[in-house]
Formats: sequence, structure tokens, C-alpha cells
Amino acid sequence: MAQPELKVEDTAILTNVLQEAVFTASEKSIAGQVFNTYDMSGTPGLTAQIPVYPEISASAPAETAEVSESSVAIAQVDLTASEIAARVDVSDLLSESTARNMGSDVGVMLGGALGEKIDTDAFALFTESNITNNVGGSGSEITPETILKAVYTLRGNSAPTDADGDYICVLHPSQMFNVAKVLTNAGFAASGAAGAISNVGNNLLSSSAFVGRLYNVKMFQSTQIAADSSATDALGAVFSPLAFAHMVKRPIRIETQRDVSRRLTEYVATTARANAVVKDAYAVLVRGDKQIN
Repeated sequence: MAQPELKVEDTAILTNVLQEAVFTASEKSIAGQVFNTYDMSGTPGLTAQIPVYPEISASAPAETAEVSESSVAIAQVDLTASEIAARVDVSDLLSESTARNMGSDVGVMLGGALGEKIDTDAFALFTESNITNNVGGSGSEITPETILKAVYTLRGNSAPTDADGDYICVLHPSQMFNVAKVLTNAGFAASGAAGAISNVGNNLLSSSAFVGRLYNVKMFQSTQIAADSSATDALGAVFSPLAFAHMVKRPIRIETQRDVSRRLTEYVATTARANAVVKDAYAVLVRGDKQIN
């Protein structure tokens, strides 16, 4: 049976839903900001192949001496996209009686759900089986020193920074709490007094996903950071953007379908993505207490 054509007002609502969904998902999700992101939309196939180049060494040959060769064996990491989806049903009675902008409300709900799922899938890579290097420990509170240890581990591995010369850190808010607590207490010390570390701790008290910079590390917090098997510790990470890949096969798409017998409209949001570890030496796992003490 053919679907009824969309009316002009229906098209306007659909556009509003899409705009709000895309905006909300971008606000909720940080994976695309912190991982090296590949836009594969419009290209054939579900799998993207990410090359992993070996490190080679330069030499100082004597005059007319032959330059020694470096064998090049380029590895690759395969990312195969899978769908993420969310659905909201809006009854005719609700749509006809509400004073709110229904398209905007539906978009916020769909975008929020997609954004959280995108990050849940991405940060599920933060495990001991994926990342060899680690700092912190079970039941321990994360401190600025913990972050600094991770930074110097990455520098020792020649891990590249982003375009701003920074590494990335993503922690659970409970882990970030202690970092902020330590720095805020230090920042309250009198100017010139021992332990004063400027006002950086106050900046870390922000409620947004990006909470500031510390030791040339962009600090992010996310509730989608997973707990370990005991559920008492959270597993965050400090890393180079090149440590992980985030592939977008299909950007967010909104579709509708009428269920006439139930007098409602289904709004379905989908996207297709994939994540992978590209080089684990470019990442450091941060294990720490998930409880706020």
C-alpha cells in the first residue's frame, strides 16, 4: 500500500526534527571530535581500510655511500560500519494538543539517544585488551600527576599531538571530579604561595563535555565512559587523536512513517558508524575510582 504524501507542514516538521537531532547529537557526542574521523558517506562498501605506516629511520651516509634501505610493510585497520537507530512515536492527539514545538522536541530526544550511543560504542575501546600502557589503579583517585604520567608515556612513544600541539583526555565525570578538586584547592592558594597552580582547577569545574586544558592536554568528560568488570572503577584514556579511528558511513538521517490504525507518526533516526584502535602505543588507559569521595 502506497504511503500518503507528506504535506507542506509535515515536511517543515521533518526538517525541524533533523536539524535538532543533528545539533543535539553533536552536542552530546564527542567521539567525532577526539578520534581521527573519516567521512566515508557516499562511497561504496561498508568497510574502510585505514593504513598504518611503519616508523623508519634516517641515516647520515658518507659522501657517495649508498643510502640504506628501509623495508616498508604497510599494515591496515578495517572499520566496518553498523547502524545506530532510535525511534519516537508521536500520537495525533499529542501533536494536535501540545503548545510545544513537537518537531524540536522529537529531534532533541532522537539526537540525544544517538549521541550517547555513538560515544558508548567509541569509548568501549578503552580496555586493557586494546591499550597496553596504563596509569592509575583500581580504587585510586585520578590526580593531575596521573595525567602527567600518561602525557610523558605518550611522549616517550613519540605519539603525535593534534594540530594545537595537544593530546586528548576523556574521563568519567567522577574521575574528573578529583582532578578538578586537587587543582581547584591549589588554585585557591594565595598568589605566589606554594601549591598555587593558577585558576585551571576552576575551569575544570565546567559542566560541559570539554572542561579545559591541562599539561597541553584537552580534557573531556563523558558519562559514556565504561566501568570495569567490578563496576567500581572507570576506564578513561589519554591519547593522540591518531590512536583511534571513527568512521562515519551515513550521517544522521530522519525518516517518518504513518501508522494509521494507531493514529500516530513514527520518527526514526539512524546513522552508520564504526570505531577502531589504530595504534595502541599512542594511547594510555586511565583506571581510577568511579566513586566521588
